[in-house]
This record gives sequence, C-alpha cells and structure tokens, in this order.
Amino acid sequence: MWQLVPGNPMVWRIVLGGGRRVQHLWIRMGYLGILIVLVLIGLLEGGALAGTLALNDLAKSSALVFQIIAYGQVILICLLAPLFMAGTIASEQSGKTYNILLTTPLSNLQIVLGSLVGRLFFILALLASGLPLFAVLLVFGGLPAGNVGVCFGVAAMTALSVGSVAVTLSVMRVGGRKAVFAFVIGIAAFLVLFYLLDFLLLRRLASGTAWDGRTTWVTPIHPLLVLTAYLNRANYAPPGPELLAEYPALVRFYLGRPFETFMWLGGVVSVGLLLFCSLWVRRVGTGQGAVMSWVRGKLRLRAGGEERRRVARDLGTGNPVAWREANTRGKLAAGILARYGFMALGLSGVGLLLLRLHRDSAWASGGVGAGQLAPHEWFRQALLAVLLIEVLVISLVAIYMSAGSVSREREDGTLDIMLTTPITPRAYVWGKLRGLVAFLSVLIAVPVLTLALVAGYAWIGGRAGWPAATYSYTDAATGAVTSGVPLVYLESALVFALMFIPFVAGCVAWGMMFSLGSRSVLGAVAKNMAIIGTLALVTGFCGFSAADSIPLVGPAINALSPTTNVLMLTDPFNRVRDFGSGPTGGRLLLGLSALAAAGVYALVVWSLLSGMVRGFDQTVRRLSGT
Repeated sequence: MWQLVPGNPMVWRIVLGGGRRVQHLWIRMGYLGILIVLVLIGLLEGGALAGTLALNDLAKSSALVFQIIAYGQVILICLLAPLFMAGTIASEQSGKTYNILLTTPLSNLQIVLGSLVGRLFFILALLASGLPLFAVLLVFGGLPAGNVGVCFGVAAMTALSVGSVAVTLSVMRVGGRKAVFAFVIGIAAFLVLFYLLDFLLLRRLASGTAWDGRTTWVTPIHPLLVLTAYLNRANYAPPGPELLAEYPALVRFYLGRPFETFMWLGGVVSVGLLLFCSLWVRRVGTGQGAVMSWVRGKLRLRAGGEERRRVARDLGTGNPVAWREANTRGKLAAGILARYGFMALGLSGVGLLLLRLHRDSAWASGGVGAGQLAPHEWFRQALLAVLLIEVLVISLVAIYMSAGSVSREREDGTLDIMLTTPITPRAYVWGKLRGLVAFLSVLIAVPVLTLALVAGYAWIGGRAGWPAATYSYTDAATGAVTSGVPLVYLESALVFALMFIPFVAGCVAWGMMFSLGSRSVLGAVAKNMAIIGTLALVTGFCGFSAADSIPLVGPAINALSPTTNVLMLTDPFNRVRDFGSGPTGGRLLLGLSALAAAGVYALVVWSLLSGMVRGFDQTVRRLSGT
C-alpha cells in the first residue's frame, strides 16, 4: 500500500514538479482569494459584519454564507479539475511517458494510481485550503458540521470522477490537444446540459403534481443538484417514502438518497475505470491495438509515422493562412460528424418542439401536458435551454481552437517554416482570425437558424390563424393586454447574428493572443477561459439586472453577453423595461443594442490583432529562445 500511493515515484514526480510552478501558486492563491471574497460578500449580505445582530441572526447569516461558499467551491472545482487533469492526457501523450514507464519495475497499479493521485493531490489541497473559512462559519452557529462534510464530499468525488476519466483517456492513448479539448468541453457540456434539463424541463413538468418541489432522475448524477437537494430541502427535497413505495429498492435508494447515490456511483465508476486501466495499460502497448487500428482505419486517422501527401492548390490572391484554417480543419470523418451532427441535433430539436407545440391539443389549450404552464411559456423555457446549450458549446469550441492555433504550430515546428515564407505578420494574424471564424460558421449558424425557424413559424402561423403561433401578454403592473404577440419576432435571428458573430470573433482573438504568448496550449486555454468567463459573468449579471430596470442603457449592456441577449430576444416583454408600451420602439432598441455590442467587439478584435501584429516578431523570438 505504501508503494501504491504515498511512496509512489510518479506521485512524488508530479507533486514536486507541479509544486514548484508559479502558475500553480497563482491558481491556489486565486482559488482561496475567491472563497474569501465570497465569504465577505455573504457576511455583508447577511449583515453579520454590522456588529448589532443577535445570535439567532448570526446563525442565519452563517447558513446563508455557507450556501454561497459551498456552491462557489463546487463550481470552482468543476472548472479547475478538468484543467488540472488535462495534463494527464496531454503531457503523458506528447512525451510518450507511458511507453517509458512500461520499461520500469513499476506495477500497473502504481502507474495508474500515480498518474491519478499525483494530480488529484493539487485539487485536494485546494479543498483543504478552504477548511479554515468553514471553521469560522461554524463559530457563528446554525450550521451543522455534517453540511461541511457533504460539501467537501461532493467536491472531492467530482474531482475523483473527472480524474478517473482523464487517466482512462491517457492510458488508452487517445491523448493530445484534441482529446483535451473534447474532455474539457464534454465535462462543461454535461454540467450545463443536465442542470438545464432538470431546471427548465423536469421541474416544470412536475409543477402542480405530487412531485412538485422534489428532486428528479437527474439529481443524483449532478454535483450542483446534489448539493441543492441537501442544502435547500424546503424547495428541492428528495421524494418521501409514500411516493417511492411502488418502486424497487434500488430505485428508491437512487431517488430518495441523492447524496449517497452520487458518492456510490462516483466511487464505483472511478474504481471500475482504474481497474480497467491497470489491466490494459500494458496491453495497449504503443496504442496500435486491434480496437485503435480499426478506429483509425474507419476514420482514416493518420498514425504517427505515416506520411501525408496533398496536391498543391492555387489560392489566387487569397490569404493562404485563412484558407488553411478554414479548409483543412475538421476534414476527417470525426470532425465532419461532430460539426454537422451538432447542426442536425440543434435544428431537429427545435423542429420537434415546434411540431409538438403545433399538433398537441393539450399544449394548444394550455392543459396539463404543459406542466400547468401556458403553451408559450413552456415552449420559451425549452427554446431557451436549447439556445443556451448551443451558445455554450460554440463559445467553448472557439476558445479551445483559438487557444491552440499558434502554440500548436510552435510545438510542431510549423510556425518556424511559415516565418521563412513571404507571409507577413499581418497576413498571418488576420488570416488566422478569418479562417477560424469561417470554420466556425457552420456552428454559428445553428442558433441563428434555430431563432429563424421559430420566427418563421410565428410569422406564418400568425397569418394562418394557428393558435400556438401567438399569445397574449398581460402587464402585471397596469393590466394592459397585448394580443397577437409572436413566439419570437421576425428579426430576432438577424439581431442575434449581428451580436454573436463579433462575440465569437472576440473569443478567437483573445485565444490567439494568449496562444501567441504561451508555450503550451493548456496555458493559453486557462487564460482565455478566465478572460471570457469573467467577461460573460460580469456583463451577464449586469445586463440581467439592468435590462428591465434601466431604460435604453440596460438592453445595451444586456446585448454584450450572448446568454442574456438570448433571454432578451426570447422574452422581451419581461426582460426589457417598457417594451410592452411600445413594441415597435422596443424592437428597434434591441437592434440598436446588438449593433452597439457588435461595434464594441469589433473594436476589441481590431485592438487585439493590431497589438499582436506589432509585437509578433519579438514574441516569437522570445519564446523560441533566439
């Protein structure tokens, strides 16, 4: 047992190597700093710093602060665990570390557990750094010590599950930059998709039934929902024994004990993956086993030593860098399937929603089939979930592709070859941007076409007299009724495209800037994620609160974030102040807000790329060591 974990040479190599990195120090300091800020915000919100509260009020304030920190800690772990574990996939694959380790006396379990525990140590250290903050909250009272254990248990099991998947990918030799991108995007998409599925769909369907306010089938497999079920039992509690009496024992345990189910499932899946890795780490060998050979043959993947030849193409007067980025990416079967499969899923999903809205009599009459909601309300919630998932996936793909656009060429030596050609820094930088945005155009078209389909249905249905195409809006303050309101206004797709395309270009420009100044892809990804995430968070929160409270300026701020912009376009009467008093003027205001947001992002893109062009030669020489 000592040789498996505490005395494992791989654990010591990873921990001692990563512990000396300044980047890891900044991550630890930033994590603890965010937790401290959350504590201060919670104390100020609850009035605990006023000095005049009674003990009962201090206990209530402590419970509020704990919930804020608990959610913040789990969210931070969900964001940082894939980044830490991505090194398991990328570094081991690029350095062929596993092939070297197979020649040492290390056992299979030592190799697998060393790769996992070495990087899991940093995440557990982050969790341990937050213990003093929770200890301070326990002093106020009103907070059971078991809640702290649940919070740390959910965060630790999430990190263990993510790490086990990363080690499995590394052992199966599917590592590399593409695997890292798919891994991180898959983790983020899983968290967002299942949370929206529970919040916007399953809870709505249970509204007005015996399961109203209860957990759903998704809860035990999602860390944030498990935490909500434990900390917010007043509004989101597991079903009681009377609702589960007719189910089998395993189903009763699954639905009635979400925290225990989450821990058991995470533990069983992690142990199963680690056992599989320990059995196959030596059988896979050089990565050319029967399974991988079959996959490579079917998808026409090129092995490391195979030569690839292409016929020379005449590009005329076009930018060769832009052509290369737009036409040579995603040409394999997997890339084509991913891009056009994403489009097919998105458009077929909204098509099915429109079909059911049009044909289901329960929806058309607002009956129980809509979960006690009006047809347009239920449809808007489902449409919003689809659009938010599409926007999230496109933004993540843009961030990760751009973050590896320059550093990838630096690692494989392509950048040095390009510098010997007549291509100027301006042509290289602007060509990268044009090519990447052109490549992403298929993905960008999905949410735009989604809004266009709904707007077209509402426009045609309004003239044909379809009852589901329009609805009546009642102002809660004045009681005024606006009839004939379409599900989505006809120009919504154009307004969204006017803002979203420059936003994606901004994501690409920021990723290119960090990629140019970073030696590795993962470093550029982390910086780009921090910038775009902070920008979306700030503009989203500001826009969400300002759009329906500040005239003119509120929608302009709201248009800067694609998520809040989607909220405003799909529900303008409730999201834009005074929209109901003058829909024509409100629609014009939405268009002008999108135009202003496009101008802001265009200015940002021009500034970033101009700076990259000016410092291109110095940055390349500095990082190349010449």
